[in-house]
Amino acid sequence: MVTTKILISRLSAIGDCLETLPLANAIKMKWPKSEITWVVDCGVDSILKTQPSIDQVIRVPKGFLSQPKTLWKLRAQLRQMQFDFSIDPQGLLKSAMVGWLSGAKYRIGFAKGQSREHAWHLYHVRVEPSSIHLVDRHLELLEPIGIVLPEVDFGWHEPHDIKQQSEFVIRELGWAHSDYYVVNPGAGWDSRLWSVDRYRTLTQQIYDTYHLKCMVLWGNEEENKLANAIVAGNHDFAQIAPPTSLMLMSGLIRRARFFVGSDCGPMHLAATVGTPCVAMFGTTRAEYSGPYGAIHQRIQKRFDEGSSTHRRQTTNSAMMEIEVDDVMQALQSLQSNSFSQSRTAA
Repeated sequence: MVTTKILISRLSAIGDCLETLPLANAIKMKWPKSEITWVVDCGVDSILKTQPSIDQVIRVPKGFLSQPKTLWKLRAQLRQMQFDFSIDPQGLLKSAMVGWLSGAKYRIGFAKGQSREHAWHLYHVRVEPSSIHLVDRHLELLEPIGIVLPEVDFGWHEPHDIKQQSEFVIRELGWAHSDYYVVNPGAGWDSRLWSVDRYRTLTQQIYDTYHLKCMVLWGNEEENKLANAIVAGNHDFAQIAPPTSLMLMSGLIRRARFFVGSDCGPMHLAATVGTPCVAMFGTTRAEYSGPYGAIHQRIQKRFDEGSSTHRRQTTNSAMMEIEVDDVMQALQSLQSNSFSQSRTAA
C-alpha cells in the first residue's frame, strides 16, 4: 500500500499552530496510514512532537529565507521525502516557499486576499474560505483533497511525564484538580495586555464569589514581573506558577477549572486541552481567532481597526474598555454552562 505523504507549513505562532492541529487530525482520521510532516520556526515544535497525528516535525531558524545554506539543506531534506501534498495554512511567502521547496506534487493554500506577500503564486490550488473562525478556515484547505466538513478535533495527547509533573506542582501548592483557575497576564503584543490592577481586583472578586484560588502563569522575564505584581499581597488566593515548559503549562491549564487572559499562546493552549476560557480581545477579532467552541466566553468591546503593524504597535486602549465586571459576568455565563462542575483531567 502506498503511503500518502503530506507537508504542513505553519511556521508560527504558537496559538496559530495550535489552531491548525484539527487540520492534521482530520487528515489522520481520513487516512490513518498517512505520514504528516510539519515545518515550524518557533518553540511550538515541543508540543507538536508529542501529538500522535504528526509523524515528524522540522524546525527551521527564524529568517531562514535569507540564509542560502539553510534553504539548500531544507530543500534537499524535503525533496527526499517526496510529498504528495503540501498545505499552507499561514499564507505568507516564507510558508509558501517551504511547500515550493519541497517539490510536493500538489500545493494548496489560500487565494489572493486571504494569503499575503504574493504567496498564492506558489500554490497549485488556491482556496477561497467562507468560514469566519481560523480553525474552520484551515479545514477548508482540505476540500481539494476530498476531506469536506470534517469534525473539529484537537486530538490532544498528554505524555505520562507531563501528567506526573503537573500533579506534582499542584500538590506542592496544596491544591487539587479543579480547585483552582489560571490567569495569563502576558501577550505577544503590548496592545493585547490588560492591566495588572484589574487582574488583581479580578482574582479577589473570584475568590470572594467562587472560593477559587488562582495560579498566575508566565513565560518570560517580563511576564514574570506582571505575574509577581498580581500575586503581591494576594498570596491567600493567588500563587505564581513555577517556571514551566509549554508542555508543563498545558498540564497545569488542563487541570484548572477555567482560564482567563487575552489573545495569547496560553489561551489557545487552554482551548486546545479543553479548559473553558474567558478570553479578552481588543486588537484582534474574537470571532476570528478566539478560543474555538461553545464552552468558551469571548469578550470584545471594541476592535482596534488598522493594519497588522498598526494593531501591534498601538496602545491597549481597546483592551482597557473591558472592565472587571465584564469578566465576572462572563464567568457567570461560564458557570451556568459547566465550570462549576468538577473537571478531572485524564
